Amino acid sequence: MNIKTKLIFISGLVCFLCNCTKMEFEGPSIANLYGDFELIEPLKITNKNPNFSNNEQVGFHCVFNKPVEWKISILGLITSANREISGFSSLIDSNIIIWNGGPLQLPFFSEEDCAVELTIENEVDTLRDTITIVSSKTYEDGIWLEDFEDGLPSNSLVYYNTDGGGMTFSVENDNALLGSSYFKMGGRVNWDWPLGNLDIPININNVNQNSDNLYVNIGILSDLEDLHTGQFINILVSEETNTPFNDNLNNNASDLFESTMEVYKMKVFVDWDGWQMKSFRYSDFEPVSPNNQDINFNMNPNDIRAIRISCQACPSSTGNPICPENFGKDVRTDIDHIIFTANSSLLDQ
Repeated sequence: MNIKTKLIFISGLVCFLCNCTKMEFEGPSIANLYGDFELIEPLKITNKNPNFSNNEQVGFHCVFNKPVEWKISILGLITSANREISGFSSLIDSNIIIWNGGPLQLPFFSEEDCAVELTIENEVDTLRDTITIVSSKTYEDGIWLEDFEDGLPSNSLVYYNTDGGGMTFSVENDNALLGSSYFKMGGRVNWDWPLGNLDIPININNVNQNSDNLYVNIGILSDLEDLHTGQFINILVSEETNTPFNDNLNNNASDLFESTMEVYKMKVFVDWDGWQMKSFRYSDFEPVSPNNQDINFNMNPNDIRAIRISCQACPSSTGNPICPENFGKDVRTDIDHIIFTANSSLLDQ
């Protein structure tokens, strides 16, 4: 091999090795990721006086020199309602990072000033601003709603065990979640678990969502003062199509919740303080009679005919003292603002 040939071979080998060892990276470089943090553009709020009742939104914008863990906190200065939005990015895009006026959990925001804080993980500086809510968000835009503002729902049925004591299965207006009225549901367990039911007929046969995109939302009140342990509610939804809602006029409960019918259930233990808004994806409900092969469980929201809210608790009477620690205590599982929403839970709407 002559000198010229050797040079060509070596040059080709070098080029080959260079091409083989070339690496392409996606995302930020190591130097950028672990470099010093810099604020490129400060926090900007697109709407500092939102009218949430008109479906206005608030957008947030900020730019950093590298991706970081960030969190936006919103606190109502009157209600102490709060909302948090978090992410990992170098850009907070006001077209994507938005707030529609809802809290993470109760209480709701009202017409009030709100403190806004943007914090960055491992950074000491906090970016602050304020928002003034001109009109608070309403919570009536759903597929179906019962808020008890006009008393008991039309054609609804109330049943409770008369052997219990201090039963409170009635509409009251002293401590509502929203509006002025709610359904007070509780009492004292005497001999068995069930205290009583509220059955409400439903007509939502024009709904387009499937069971994965339909949410059942319900406000529930518990009371930690003298809490009756083991208290819960069952939310039952019936898709029975061939039986009238109340075919037996001698019965104070609907005929759509028999064990031979297509009925789905969600069990909710009630053990917190005050009102909470609970939301459940309809597809997470379970069949009441899953082993009955004569029932076609196809879970179609268009076929929903009725909802039952059933109050139950661990017996504590002298005749059936399964939970003797609850003797003399009243069950409290009040409810308000039952609403079906599409595509997301009520507080995420």
